[in-house]
Amino acid sequence: MSEFRHSKSDILIGGGLLAFCAFGAWRTLLIRDVHSGTVAGPSFVPWLMIGAVVLLALVLIGRGVRQQVAAGGGVRAIRPESGALIKIALFALLLVAYAAAFYPVGYIPSTLVTFVAGLWLLGERKILHLLVFPCVMTIGVYYAFTELLSVWLP
Repeated sequence: MSEFRHSKSDILIGGGLLAFCAFGAWRTLLIRDVHSGTVAGPSFVPWLMIGAVVLLALVLIGRGVRQQVAAGGGVRAIRPESGALIKIALFALLLVAYAAAFYPVGYIPSTLVTFVAGLWLLGERKILHLLVFPCVMTIGVYYAFTELLSVWLP
């Protein structure tokens, strides 16, 4: 039964990644072409990333289908549980709120709140993991960007 759950997750995540790539491709089509000294243009890297994610999503879906067939059940219809759909919707809303708060509030406070809320939403209940890990990661990323890479973060 465990392999079926993993194959189901692989197929659902792969499908979600393909949907994300479709959205990314649509948005990449809206990038204006700028005349520059290179052939690539400003949309080259987004298309490169979309192609890589599509390829890896198809591999993930293929692996899930292959595991289902190997388990002897063939390919079954897959529907996510309603609780999973609610978590996905809440997580998407959390990320939209994070994007809205990033500049007005600043990187560190908005990232800490989003990190803790995201971990809690995903089922983490250990207080050490909920508080220490987000603090260490957020401060570490902030230091790496501002001091090592000289990239300004709000």
